[in-house]
Amino acid sequence: MPTDISNLNLIKNQQSCVKSTIAVKQPDFNKYFLSDFVEIQRKSFYTLLEKGIIEEFSKRNPITNVKKTMELFFYPNYYQLTPPDYTPSQAIIKSKSYTSKLYIPVQLTDKNSKTIKLKWVYIGDLPLMTKRGHFILNGCARVIVNQMIRSPGIYYQKKIYENYSDKWSEKPENIFTRYYADLICNRGTWLRIEMDRYNKIWAQMKRVPKIPIMWFLIALGLTDKIVLKSIMDSKMLLYNLQEDPLNPQKKSLPYVKTPPAAWTAIYNIVFSKKIKKTKNKKIINKSLKKKEKKSQKLLLQKNATKKLTKDKTAQLAIARSNTSLFKKLNQKSYKNLSFSELITLKKAIELKSEQGRKWIFNKFMNPRTYDLGKVGRLNFNTKLKLSISSNITTLTPQDFLAATNYLILVSKGLRELDDIDHLKNRRVRTSGELIQMQIGIGLVRLEKTVREKMSNAINSITYTSNDKKNLPQITKKSNLVSRKTNQKKQLSNRNERQRVIKFEANKRNLYKIDISNIMNTKPFNGALREFFGTSPLSQFMDQINPLAELTHKRRLSSMGPGGVTRDSATLAIRGIHPSHYGRICPVETPEGKNTGLVNSLTAYARVNTEGYIETPFYKVYKGQVQKKTGLYFFSAKQEEKIKLGAPDLYTTKIGFLPKASIPVRIIEDFTKIARNEMQFVGVAPIQMISIATSLIPFFEHDDANRALMGSNMQRQAVPILKPQRPIVGTGLEARAVSDSGHVITARYSGIVTYTSSNKIIIYTQIS
Repeated sequence: MPTDISNLNLIKNQQSCVKSTIAVKQPDFNKYFLSDFVEIQRKSFYTLLEKGIIEEFSKRNPITNVKKTMELFFYPNYYQLTPPDYTPSQAIIKSKSYTSKLYIPVQLTDKNSKTIKLKWVYIGDLPLMTKRGHFILNGCARVIVNQMIRSPGIYYQKKIYENYSDKWSEKPENIFTRYYADLICNRGTWLRIEMDRYNKIWAQMKRVPKIPIMWFLIALGLTDKIVLKSIMDSKMLLYNLQEDPLNPQKKSLPYVKTPPAAWTAIYNIVFSKKIKKTKNKKIINKSLKKKEKKSQKLLLQKNATKKLTKDKTAQLAIARSNTSLFKKLNQKSYKNLSFSELITLKKAIELKSEQGRKWIFNKFMNPRTYDLGKVGRLNFNTKLKLSISSNITTLTPQDFLAATNYLILVSKGLRELDDIDHLKNRRVRTSGELIQMQIGIGLVRLEKTVREKMSNAINSITYTSNDKKNLPQITKKSNLVSRKTNQKKQLSNRNERQRVIKFEANKRNLYKIDISNIMNTKPFNGALREFFGTSPLSQFMDQINPLAELTHKRRLSSMGPGGVTRDSATLAIRGIHPSHYGRICPVETPEGKNTGLVNSLTAYARVNTEGYIETPFYKVYKGQVQKKTGLYFFSAKQEEKIKLGAPDLYTTKIGFLPKASIPVRIIEDFTKIARNEMQFVGVAPIQMISIATSLIPFFEHDDANRALMGSNMQRQAVPILKPQRPIVGTGLEARAVSDSGHVITARYSGIVTYTSSNKIIIYTQIS
């Protein structure tokens, strides 16, 4: 008997120990925190309607003609969209488009006649997104795929040069590592500041010869003193010079060692007040002063040359045609030049420098041709530690100066290189942003046509006012009179008639310059039609089953305009990066040429307003997981600053982590720390995989290749007539079907009291 009692006590003790070690299952709040799976499409189109259209029209305000006598001004804040002509189902049946007409109030100001006209103008048809997240054009459902591109900003990388003594030698004789910076923008010219194998620094663009960085910085408006004082190792900028500044007779400085004469020039430029004049302009000025002192006759010559200085193009023509002038210029013999030759030469040099500065301004500093965007400006400011306003979305001389200085610091090993494949350096262009870009292209075309029509109207007005007196009066006897008089100065009879006809037509249309005549819907509609019809990012919706439709709307493509191509994409671009955790699924990707270039968003991921992918975490306070405080979303850049724990960590009933050291991830390193040091933990184990992959049961015990094929083949499954529950489910099936829009969903939540094949009754409390 006592033995039995002792056995019973032992069993009870064992049971209590087991209960204390097994975690009591917490209520699964995770599935309720899942955001809507089609939110990425709907939210992006909503931001287009709320902000995007207004931004694009504001960029084009106002449109003026060349003489600025007429001005067209949009009021985009008051734009209106008409209700669509068809519902989505009617558009599919009738093979029509689900679109809405866009109207904007436009003001036309004529400064000559001092009139202002205000009118609602029909701009074009804007395709509308359905509540399921796709567009209907000509009866076909289309999806705009989200594009993954490099974020605008500045990125530093290295290039390795290898020199081989022989063609067949295996090992290189010399290896050089040089660095370069890419300045990436939303719209504009591509620019690279690179250091070649001889430590020369160049500014390089497409279809333009590379420019020495010193020339480039001076052309931006910076002085020698500012450039050489603000850059760390300023002697590197002088490696590009082909001449000694103090002694122009000597040619070609050595690449690595700067001669002492160049250092004295630098010292004089930076530290002394009296700067030695060695440039062409300053030598010309010296010789001019000498000439003025020698004779008083120069006053007469000055008056003669004033007429020449008015037209700069004429001076250039004189300078080019005068071959002897350029011969003297090449020989550096300014003493032999006459006064008029010196004047023309000076003006020619000034004109060339002005043209160069205008060219650089239009390339990088004109907001109509170059745009970094607010994200790009923020990236430049944080990288180069600048404090330029976020409203300035073009490059400035300070940007170029700081970028050159940073490149020299990188070459010295004082700054780190950038990882382009990191998600902090890549952003997502959602469907709304892609449509906004296309609207911008349409408005550029519209601006061009409006300006042409304005200039034509003004030309007709000036023609009628000036040529009215000079027009010949045509009568029936005009032919006989012309034969008798034989005046050679008069035009032929045919030309006279044409001039009169033109005059009468212009006279009729003189006061008919109206907004409706100037505006046109073709540019706007044509740009959108091109994008939806021919762009590789606009695709027919995959409608095989609800899962296929859902994954198509959550797809991320690295290809398309501004992205990579299949042939140029390297393994580094296609591979999996540690920053993909919780943002891009490492499993679901196509097999073949598109592997790694077409990805899918994870179940919990979302895209913020700047275009960066975010993933949620729970906060940990003194070892306790704070689930009730909600989710904290972090981008890849923000995640680098925190200590993260895995989502499947053991927690007690009240959410405390174990006292033992816990494995965590800090940036890319895995270590173990105490629970009090931990800051955040993951939300759910399916956080790192996509919807299609999370439908595979016991995914963690499956091979990655098998899971890849399984997630892709699920999208090809033909749906059955009668839907059935899965034999082994993961809990995400109902949510996937409801968000895809293929099932009937109630408008309000409530208590289900009756269900049948015909109706479902729900009792709700509507406030």
